[in-house]
Amino acid sequence: MRLSREIAILIGPLAALLSAAPLGAQARPEGLPFDEAAATITDADLRVRIGALAHDSMRGRNTPSPELEKAARYVASKFRTFGLLSGVGDDYLQRYPVTTIRLGPVSAQSLELRGPGGQRLALSPESDFIPVPAGERLEGEGPVVFVDADDRETDLLGRVALVRATSGTLRTALGSMRELLAGRQAAAVILAVDAQDSYLNGVRRFFGSERTALGDADGFPGPVALISASKLPRALADAVRRGGTAQGWSATLRSESEIVRADGMNTVGWLEGSDPELKGEYVIFTAHMDHVGVGRPVNGDSVYNGADDDASGTAAVIELAQAFARTSPRPKRSLVFVTVSGEEKGLWGSRWYVENPPFPLENTVANINLDMIGRNWQDTIAAIGLRQSTLGETVERIAAGHPELDMEVVDDQWPGERFYYRSDHYNFARNGIPILFFFSGTHEDYHRPSDEPSRIEYEKTARVTRLLYYLGLEVANAADRPQWDPEAYRSVVGGEGR
Repeated sequence: MRLSREIAILIGPLAALLSAAPLGAQARPEGLPFDEAAATITDADLRVRIGALAHDSMRGRNTPSPELEKAARYVASKFRTFGLLSGVGDDYLQRYPVTTIRLGPVSAQSLELRGPGGQRLALSPESDFIPVPAGERLEGEGPVVFVDADDRETDLLGRVALVRATSGTLRTALGSMRELLAGRQAAAVILAVDAQDSYLNGVRRFFGSERTALGDADGFPGPVALISASKLPRALADAVRRGGTAQGWSATLRSESEIVRADGMNTVGWLEGSDPELKGEYVIFTAHMDHVGVGRPVNGDSVYNGADDDASGTAAVIELAQAFARTSPRPKRSLVFVTVSGEEKGLWGSRWYVENPPFPLENTVANINLDMIGRNWQDTIAAIGLRQSTLGETVERIAAGHPELDMEVVDDQWPGERFYYRSDHYNFARNGIPILFFFSGTHEDYHRPSDEPSRIEYEKTARVTRLLYYLGLEVANAADRPQWDPEAYRSVVGGEGR
């Protein structure tokens, strides 16, 4: 069975993915005219590739994880087989640093509050406060000083900062920890959260094991804890709620975490263009191959497979690479195929790519991003960013010119969800590269273990992918680059454009 062989590649030893043949040594099949090359994009191929990437054995392809590396090497093996050149060295892998800070044992986390008249309150990390993974061995002790969220003046040197937060401001407050601890030299930070217990239980689950960041981070320079305002002594709770003082109180916060450094990775392959001048310009296809890993079980299933999100886009990029590798004549501009990771963590892989570009960004004429293209409408695909550049007119014309695809292209149907800022095209757009983000919308299985390969609409996904083949062909062969709408450029990038 073909699907079984693809899965065996993924779950077998990683060395099995690395051919003994030198780079580019695989014999390429004969070239095909455009329509015949497009026809090599099939629902059967997509079924195999999505089934392999989103198999339970891939454990949700978290960033970082051994399964993510297996996925990256799987994509690389396909690029090698198709005869693509590597954009980042012999293995097609562009690595980037990731730091994971894992909370240490419960016994190593403690918080003690001391008040006027000899009051002492030892709080439990299991029920009273939430230790935040921060650094290897940290201890902060000193007088407690209340700091409101917008306070920039209070002297924090050697003091424990008690910061008020709500469910709506907690993310922003956590983002200020480094400033409070390193910049203003607080001994420790206690975030007093005024929220319901159910919300804090969710926060506890989130911080229960680890915190992961892009880069070679060292954690926080001091300990951090979250506590419900209702768990504080009345005098401190009142100070938090009313913005009063914490006079006469001191605290000691101890925390221990493990810092683990690992690699995230992107897979990068490319096909050189045929035109002596235009081959120095690039059209880039992207999709994210990561998902959210293993998490809270739902109906006994804890593997978040990510078949639609985004094995569907990753499989389509593989199909596009294969189709273009067989296209004759080769498009005039060069084509780059990138499967990124860390999208679910905050667009890490695409951010790393644009900050460390294998191909000059100023010569990258378009980014076509594919994320969740396998569900919902049978005859419609959203192209977010449709009105931002001439790419929108191009794809609408192509869709109209290929009625056999039965695919209408529409603009963003969910502006309130801010999807424009939530997938990898955004890092290209903010660097001045015209984009289109192809997306079929969320569904009841979004970020749930039920996002399984069996739920993908494979025939529809193949038609979307063939549409993108014709789009890439048109952009790669056009005399002129795609052009931004000036107002959209000023909104996304700033300035007057190029």
